[in-house]
Amino acid sequence: MSMPSSSWTTDVFGNQAAAVRLAVGQGLRNMQANAQAAQEQTASRTTRSYGTSRYENQYERLQDELKDLPGARAIQPFGFSYELMLIGNGLLYPFRYSKTKSDVRSARIPSQSRLVQELFTFAPTPKHTQDPFDLDFGPTVPTAEPRGALATVPQGTQLILVPFACNASELLEAYWGIAALGMNRQLEWTTDPEPLHLPHSVTSYTLQPVSIPNPTAAHTSFADGTEPTLTLSSRTASDQALHVPVQTEAEPVEDQTSEDDATH
Repeated sequence: MSMPSSSWTTDVFGNQAAAVRLAVGQGLRNMQANAQAAQEQTASRTTRSYGTSRYENQYERLQDELKDLPGARAIQPFGFSYELMLIGNGLLYPFRYSKTKSDVRSARIPSQSRLVQELFTFAPTPKHTQDPFDLDFGPTVPTAEPRGALATVPQGTQLILVPFACNASELLEAYWGIAALGMNRQLEWTTDPEPLHLPHSVTSYTLQPVSIPNPTAAHTSFADGTEPTLTLSSRTASDQALHVPVQTEAEPVEDQTSEDDATH
């Protein structure tokens, strides 16, 4: 889907803005497909498998789609298991903000972990950093000096948030934009959260759904096997007169199969 690039995306990504937008949307679609495949494989009554796979894939599938764009660079924050993508002047941070469709303007960052604190040093300064009801008047928006690869990010880099809504059944919506981290993990958007196009097609899998046999297919059980042929014969008069013991088994029949039957 062709969409005109907004001014902030052009400022951050230059003439690659449209390509980056499409790649991010495709990465999220691949994320959802892989997470659903993981859930299918486990056949679990809970959605834990979906959640674990979705979290991993929200980083790795975006990287798959973005890594070949000119100037793209993977950044691994200190102590973090996954890499974030730096393109142009934008450092992309995807996260799920809801399991249902809801107003992205009221979205909150999932946590104020050390990683989040370091990432938001590349975001605008929040308007409110103190809680007026806090008697100690302590800061409610903690900050932290970037470590590891984040410390090598060029000056002028901006944190681009990619909030999306999804659940084990479907990928609902996704946005991107620039926001400050306000009080109580609330986002203060400095750009309009821009909807991302989410394609229907999937371009990559890391997991393949399990092939489940057709339950209506015929199965052969022991009772369905071919009945053996019994060879019966009566004793001759001379055998009976001489009291020759009864022969209870027929003469062995020569096997008609050969090794060639297995290969031809």
